Amino acid sequence: MKKKIYLIQPTYPNRDGQLFKCKSLYIYSLALPALSAAIPFDWEKEFCLECFEDINYDTEASVIGISSMGYDILHGHEIAEEFKKRGKTVLFGGPQIHFSQNRIRSVCDSVIYGHPGPEEMACIFGDIEAGRLSSKYHFGIKINFPFDYSVFENKRILFMPVLSSIGCRNQCEFCCTAAIYNGRYRLRHIEHVLTDLRFISRKKRNAVFVDSNIYNNREYLLQLCSHIVKEDFHLRWGAQCTIDIGEDQEVLHLLKKAGCKILFIGFESINQSNLDSFHKGYRVERYPELIKGIRKAGISVAGFFILGFDSDTASTFDALFEFIHKTRISVPILNLLLPAPGTKIYDRLRKENRLLIQNEEDFLPSSLLNKTACNRCFFIPKHLSIEEVETKFLNLGGRITSFKEIIRRSLVIDSSLSAALFFMNFNLRKDFRAMAAVQKEESLIRSPSLFIDYGLQTHRPVIELM
Repeated sequence: MKKKIYLIQPTYPNRDGQLFKCKSLYIYSLALPALSAAIPFDWEKEFCLECFEDINYDTEASVIGISSMGYDILHGHEIAEEFKKRGKTVLFGGPQIHFSQNRIRSVCDSVIYGHPGPEEMACIFGDIEAGRLSSKYHFGIKINFPFDYSVFENKRILFMPVLSSIGCRNQCEFCCTAAIYNGRYRLRHIEHVLTDLRFISRKKRNAVFVDSNIYNNREYLLQLCSHIVKEDFHLRWGAQCTIDIGEDQEVLHLLKKAGCKILFIGFESINQSNLDSFHKGYRVERYPELIKGIRKAGISVAGFFILGFDSDTASTFDALFEFIHKTRISVPILNLLLPAPGTKIYDRLRKENRLLIQNEEDFLPSSLLNKTACNRCFFIPKHLSIEEVETKFLNLGGRITSFKEIIRRSLVIDSSLSAALFFMNFNLRKDFRAMAAVQKEESLIRSPSLFIDYGLQTHRPVIELM
């Protein structure tokens, strides 16, 4: 047996059946850098980020490692099946495994749950060498080691990903992160984060923390930012966090000093009944003042919004436009509610007989729009028809991405940030125009069978490790 592993991050097929390929991306998963860093030193490694390059099915590696984040799971299944035919040992992991384990088990030798570190990987590879590989491993969250960013060498990634924590202290019923971590989170040792930042700063000027919530632990964030300021990395970066950071000026000013330019906030809804229903724990009436608090520190605010919750009506879409316009959300990211399998809202809607899909695989076949917002309604809304929800969603997307709105939102004092905001907003415009074109093309009589034509897309970027 040759001691070599081939690590693969799959892409997904477009609506025409062709695999999605690109020359550059905003951001990329940290799955392969984390896995690579954990593999025993005496094993040779080969990598494939499939959206940038083709898979080498003739690799001499004896072990194949595949990590899936969600919408690539069906193609990942095909990859695993092909390598099994070639006599390879196939390991499969990633967050989607928690929801699609039955499908994957048939095409791999072992399913890896959680985030394995060096000790855990040593265990797996020791078992491979001894011929006693288990059909599954549960490792929890092991992230306290520096990641191997050489995996990204010669790849055009505009914002280099960095991680300081896994999980989130909130337990929103629609969220896949909450479904997996149940309100828990783990922090990386600050020194490991700094090691990654040192490497990134030698290669790039822009980075983004891919934590689900960088404000999980206030004291940790203060310490991390203090170290970043001390080392003066000259990095411009953004992060996701909760809106309550808007009243913490001490943290916000230190974030700004450490190079933070923009915070992506999960507002989700501007209807208090919706927030209460999924236990978000924040007050809508405080949103404007908290946004001002973030801007006061010199940090721009991007926002995630979800439409289709039970308290949403026809007026919700106009109200959200007015909110985004008045508060000047720098980058408004819209999605229709996605009741992903494994989440509490999926279970609730299923009990209420309001789901239009039978199981998780109905979400997974991908489409042209898989890399954009979730724009399809997979459930029966309470106060609107399915067609109304989808049409009003696209109309809202068109309104917020008019050139007038884009320019108004993108103009800030920092010229480089202003250019970045315009670039992000312009890409949102292209996404919504593409979605509208597809909707027009597919103006067919709706039936549940049509829903399998659209792919799973979580409403935020997530870190996925094997």
